[in-house]
Amino acid sequence: MRDAQNQLPLTRATSSASAGAKRQIPGHSWRQIFCLLLAASGLLAPFKARADTGSWSITQLPFANAAHPSINNAGEVVWAVQNSTGIVSSVRGQLSASGVSPHLANSGEVVYADTFGGSGMDLVSTTRGRLTQGGIIELGFSDFGVNSNGEVVYCALTNGNWQVISTVRGQVTFDAVDHYNPCINDLGEIIWNQYGAAPNLISSTRGPLPGYYPFVLGLNNLEEFCYDADLVSSNLSTSPHIFSDLHGVVINDIEQFQWGGGINDAGTMVWTAPANPSSPVVWYVFEANWLPAPVLTVVQTPGLALEWPTNAGSYHVQYTTNLLSPVVWQRFSGNPATNAGNFYQAIGQPVGSAAFFRLSTGSP
Repeated sequence: MRDAQNQLPLTRATSSASAGAKRQIPGHSWRQIFCLLLAASGLLAPFKARADTGSWSITQLPFANAAHPSINNAGEVVWAVQNSTGIVSSVRGQLSASGVSPHLANSGEVVYADTFGGSGMDLVSTTRGRLTQGGIIELGFSDFGVNSNGEVVYCALTNGNWQVISTVRGQVTFDAVDHYNPCINDLGEIIWNQYGAAPNLISSTRGPLPGYYPFVLGLNNLEEFCYDADLVSSNLSTSPHIFSDLHGVVINDIEQFQWGGGINDAGTMVWTAPANPSSPVVWYVFEANWLPAPVLTVVQTPGLALEWPTNAGSYHVQYTTNLLSPVVWQRFSGNPATNAGNFYQAIGQPVGSAAFFRLSTGSP
């Protein structure tokens, strides 16, 4: 899988910490990049500019025939068996011979939906047994959630509308709109979507959340959540595609889809998809981790040099002497040295009275 964070706004960084020190360069967007302004006419006091961007590192996990994965803070993943029933853990093996739509708590408890002879489904816990009665769970309308304290939230039809219900607090919502996909974290915060009213995402502690999040999937203890939404390219819109509310879309490709999903406190997200999108026969679990953009630093050694971490080995330095459109970036020649976990590259060649530097994985 390729890194999908293709387009991030170009940021000009200066030594000022004020918000006004950053501006967007119209017509130019790049991934995993940032600039440093170097006054080449004299010694420049060392400063560090941090990028507020990054990229997703995506891994195909060796779990095949999977659907609706969930991940906890220990890194354990559970999923339902694709095109069948049964719940499986990456650590403990098979947890149940039947059931769908598992949700894994940080305590290790798994709650899933199962049938008991009626038209609907009910919720079952791997530690406490059956949690609901009467076939009240309609997965075609709403998913559910569980936290490490054993509190489960789900939606049930009440007085003509789908309302959020907690196994601890009872009925949570009462307004005359339909609610769906409640998620809960270990701090007790519940978020849910709602139809027929705006905004469409509500938090039990923060109130209405601005933005458009049509299908929330999971909430961690740091208030980050993941959700499904459409991607639009020209006049074509496709879904489902998984997003983080902090870092945006994971795979920025309208022809690659992600189903189900969850998030833990590290911001690691999981979902399922076919390994080969053009031949969707066997589905695997995929995992995404957010990698902050590396930091490029100007240092004196005693001359001027650029420094960046060696764990950003796929990057190289580019520079330009003018940020007026059209900007022409050039590869900064030379072979960086390695020392104490950092690359160092001397600024020995004449680049003009001022230059802008960035790290990039793109051309040239």
